[in-house]
Amino acid sequence: MRTVAVLSEKGGAGKTTLAIHLATAAHLAGRGVAILDLDPQGSAYAWAERRNDPPEAEAITPIALPVWLGKLKDGGAELVVLDTGRDTNNAGYSAAKAADMILVPLRASGFDFLALSRTLDLCKLVGKRPFIVLNALRPGSLKAEADAREVLADLDCELAPAMLHDRADFRTASVTAQSAQEIDPRGKAAEEAAALYLWLWRELELPTTRQRKEAAK
Repeated sequence: MRTVAVLSEKGGAGKTTLAIHLATAAHLAGRGVAILDLDPQGSAYAWAERRNDPPEAEAITPIALPVWLGKLKDGGAELVVLDTGRDTNNAGYSAAKAADMILVPLRASGFDFLALSRTLDLCKLVGKRPFIVLNALRPGSLKAEADAREVLADLDCELAPAMLHDRADFRTASVTAQSAQEIDPRGKAAEEAAALYLWLWRELELPTTRQRKEAAK
């Protein structure tokens, strides 16, 4: 089982959007996946509760994280996505400590870059180097992407090659309790979510495909 934590000390960075899209992409690929929502707002949990399909989510406290990870591992989960809020309840630290990989969604704006240092400090505290996922970029905004890459080059982090742009399907997903891949499987947002998932699987050194009937065995 692999565990991925989605962290950011900046509110509105896109943590829940990233978490639900990665988890749903894993489900659509036939993986056993679950979301553990450590954010007191419980947005990922509320999103999952409105669905009739996986991924399932549980709203938990940081102190319960080790127990839940044990339960999911025993239940055959292959991927657990940890959604967090700002680290007011120690959720970020707990999630970072437990994770095999840390993803930090980042909007290419000055305020987000200012807040990034706090998130990176949290990652340093647990001795892990995170991946930054550029999020909500304006489609075609090559300068914003280039500027972000230049700033991040001097920081203690890696930049994920896949990114998410500001697309209507990502915004609609929170309203309809779906993912972009479910709303329009051939759309640009779906393509970006799938690309991010495939990159993640490769980084975790897991096979990239599996038939549903094989996953059910």
